[in-house]
Amino acid sequence: MSLIIYWIIGFILYNILFGAGTWKLFKNAGKPAWSAFIPFLNIWNGLQIIQRPKWWIILFYLPIVGTIFWLVLYVDLADSYGKIELKDKIIMVLTLGLYIFAINYQDHPKYLGPEKRTSTIVSSLIFALVLATLVHNWFIQPMIVPTGSMENTIKIGDALFVEKVSYGARVPVTPIGIPFSEFINRNAFVDKARLPYMRLPGFRDLKSNDIVVFNYPTDSVYTAIDRKDAYVKRLVGMPGETIEISNGILYVNGKKFQPKLDAYVQHAYKVTSKVQLSPSILYQEYGLIPSDYNVTQEGNEFVYYFAALSDQHVTSLKGNSNITSVEPYLMPKGKKTERIRYGNQIDSTYTIFPVNKNWNEDNYGKLYIPKKGDIVEINKETLPQYINVIRKYEKNSLKVDSTNGKYDIFINDQKTNKYEIQQDYFFMMGDNRNQSLDARFFGYVPEDHIIGRPILIWANMNGMFEDAPQKFIWSRFFTTINNDNPNKTSYGIYVLIAFIGWIGYDIWKARKEKQKNKY
Repeated sequence: MSLIIYWIIGFILYNILFGAGTWKLFKNAGKPAWSAFIPFLNIWNGLQIIQRPKWWIILFYLPIVGTIFWLVLYVDLADSYGKIELKDKIIMVLTLGLYIFAINYQDHPKYLGPEKRTSTIVSSLIFALVLATLVHNWFIQPMIVPTGSMENTIKIGDALFVEKVSYGARVPVTPIGIPFSEFINRNAFVDKARLPYMRLPGFRDLKSNDIVVFNYPTDSVYTAIDRKDAYVKRLVGMPGETIEISNGILYVNGKKFQPKLDAYVQHAYKVTSKVQLSPSILYQEYGLIPSDYNVTQEGNEFVYYFAALSDQHVTSLKGNSNITSVEPYLMPKGKKTERIRYGNQIDSTYTIFPVNKNWNEDNYGKLYIPKKGDIVEINKETLPQYINVIRKYEKNSLKVDSTNGKYDIFINDQKTNKYEIQQDYFFMMGDNRNQSLDARFFGYVPEDHIIGRPILIWANMNGMFEDAPQKFIWSRFFTTINNDNPNKTSYGIYVLIAFIGWIGYDIWKARKEKQKNKY
């Protein structure tokens, strides 16, 4: 049975349960008893009974916040029948609304109307929580970058605002849960209650070179799309394109990939120097800290192995009279990036994708990126490339019969050697090419895993994630991102002025009101 059928059945049963627990309360408040059982009408009449705004009906059917408003309705209905003590409200919340049955089936529930409402800290917090949840789910999502996979385009500790509107906001797949539970307790949601993948219309398509935030496709802990870890990478391969990396250089459809002007693509380098370079000079002139490199002495020279240098770094180092050579440090062709766990099991998280290829970060491909409608060949050679697409992302059963020297593939119990792709896929890579866990390891990113694109760095808290000389990089506060503009201007001073002005206006307004009340 499909998810939609389950949701329709659950929706009908819930409204029957709601009606069974409130029909007498509706009747005694002057509403038809039968209306308590009718979807949408029961909420409309319920809002009239508790004297709340009618537009609230929209909020009852939104993911996450809907749960809050159903509880508000139960609590307010109880208030309208004299259950106004704190203990009544606590019992109602702890029983998830079932306490309403006790009130409904008492001898003569008398409708008193809602108690006089005054603004409280709790009501203000609920309003703020609902507003923040709506913004978080549908418009802007904050995230902090904990790793250096996009250095130096996006730095460790950058706090980003990720907008969801342009690609189309994705309807939460797990709509029942505690708001912001991904920051508090990632298990605080109902995993069984899932919605099918849906996305609101956007106003722009994903484009090659966009920096994109998406859910980590091969998350081993969570299978619900919206509960998987959020990753940020650059989109380098579009559906239907073929990518290849040769000696560290990325090619798309045979042409060298040209990153945006504000990208700082980095590679590993071997640098030889006549003298030992001072760590303070390396930081002051190049922004490099000791964890970014290893150094050994070979004869009279010092050899540095840098994990991530940009073209700007390389040009600057070559201009240093003490530097004798600056060479890319590459993995050779034919050497596979692979990690073996205990028991000779391949750790696919840190093994090149697909697992049957002798590829690595510097020499990779050619690899085709599937698009919706493609009919691809499925055999022993191609199955590692498409196994997650078929089984994990597009929810098909897949079995392989390799007995008696055969290699027969069954998809949904049908023997086949072809498969039709059901959605578009993308290839994401980090700008820090040799220190990025990206699509070279986890494979294709499905369209339904796309969250949005970062538009603003509102802060940098570098010191939270590494022992950096600068705990905060102030020049990155309130800078734009993802816009092909290499000249990043911080708008922090303007935000600070506006904030001080707003506080000043609020104080002035309060004093003026106080003066007015004197007379």
